[in-house]
Amino acid sequence: MIEISSDLIEKLTKINDILKERSTISSLEVDKIRHSLSISGAVFRQMEPLGSEMIARWLDNKQIGAVDGSVNQTKGSPPHVLYLFQALAKTLQGVETKKTDVYSPLLDSPEDETEPLKWRAHILSKLELKAALDLMDQAELAILMMDGALYHYRIDAPEEWEVLRNRALERGTLLVGVSEEITTRNIGSLSPFTTMFKHQTVYDRDLLFGVLHKRESLYIESIQQKAGLRSVWMRASSSPAITGFDMLEEQAEEMNDVADFLATMTPEDGRGIPLFLDIVDREVRLSDKLVEAMVDQYLETELKERYFSQKREERPY
Repeated sequence: MIEISSDLIEKLTKINDILKERSTISSLEVDKIRHSLSISGAVFRQMEPLGSEMIARWLDNKQIGAVDGSVNQTKGSPPHVLYLFQALAKTLQGVETKKTDVYSPLLDSPEDETEPLKWRAHILSKLELKAALDLMDQAELAILMMDGALYHYRIDAPEEWEVLRNRALERGTLLVGVSEEITTRNIGSLSPFTTMFKHQTVYDRDLLFGVLHKRESLYIESIQQKAGLRSVWMRASSSPAITGFDMLEEQAEEMNDVADFLATMTPEDGRGIPLFLDIVDREVRLSDKLVEAMVDQYLETELKERYFSQKREERPY
């Protein structure tokens, strides 16, 4: 039986108590947060699920598309590691395109000082954007859902992002980034909240946990416009955690329709993400077993043992 240090138990318990105190929100506090948001210019809106006829009219004989990517790696630490990438763009009707790549820091030139994590983000974003472009050429899309905020594509693969952005505007395709992880800290900068959380770092996802009503969206113009994009927070299912989406400034007049569409595509008892996007996520995923099998099949044993095998794997226990 593993013996656990009493000191470690005490520290974990203390952290638990601190987090519990912070996260306990009464209905009175929820009302206070909602009021503070309202006087900060927030727009709360109840999203309306769309019927099949309304969706058909909105799509106007065009298709629904979704894009996601996956990256996995061999066991080990950089530079002795291989990264395998795959991106999948697919329509609800079954049209699809895939993009793949492989990268290892071992292949970098000595003068290349780019961090491996930045390379990972760049390659994966580039593949997802290229897959999206190919799908847009193969099918007429009314909306294309991307996994994650559009803003990160602008940072991680700016050239490919500009091509996709312009193509979407030319074709009239709504480009929508759907985010399940909200990492911003913007609400704390609003004047009603600066005194409320004077000495705390407050993340938007934590502050809004359980604050939005089911199928409700939230938009605050002063903090949700950035780099030609507009973002919206929402609670698209019964889960109290928020998700969000962003879209091009030029297409922002469709913001409410997009919110209603995403809510319609999201299972009521799910985790707040459109089901079709989750399906694409599952299909594109590169599992550990798949990565190991591909390396075993396509790399010579001697090269694999020399560059990508860990000594810890030889432990007798």
